[in-house]
Amino acid sequence: MKKLLFLIASLSFSASATTYNTLSAALKQVLPTGQKAFKTKHVLTEAQAKVMNSFGDGDFLAEDPIDIYYTKDASGKVSGSAIQVLEVLKRWKAYHTWVIGIAPDGRLTGVAMMDLPDHYGQPLAAAGFLKQFPGKSASQITLGKDFDAVSSATESCRLLTSSIKRAAWLAANVPLK
Repeated sequence: MKKLLFLIASLSFSASATTYNTLSAALKQVLPTGQKAFKTKHVLTEAQAKVMNSFGDGDFLAEDPIDIYYTKDASGKVSGSAIQVLEVLKRWKAYHTWVIGIAPDGRLTGVAMMDLPDHYGQPLAAAGFLKQFPGKSASQITLGKDFDAVSSATESCRLLTSSIKRAAWLAANVPLK
């Protein structure tokens, strides 16, 4: 279902979509520098999809694939992870693609916007907005308490909050080797 919605949203908004970062550039922003990045594709179980949906308005299903990137330090221990999250705002027929970096202690290392077709949400990609996330844990990300919504982009900000919580949960619960 998510793939179909993404395809429809992509086609509907391809003329107005703005790409802010390539995947490579987004990973460089949120993963530790100087370390080789690895990729794994995690396929959600039914229980995991249910957890992912519990963080907010989500449409995750069992068997949805999630791309997880990670780095290892010299001893082979995971030193950072980055989760690529595609979120769909059905009501607005829009989508967002984020790369969210998580340190081994669960704190955010950064949030990078990849694609965003909704012009109201474009301030979410601004460096001034994104710089407020590194160093915080997902539990410290509450809309209206820990960060303010961008005017006219409240739904996108709500979705970002859910995306961060989903990424943090995946980083803590998907074993990386």
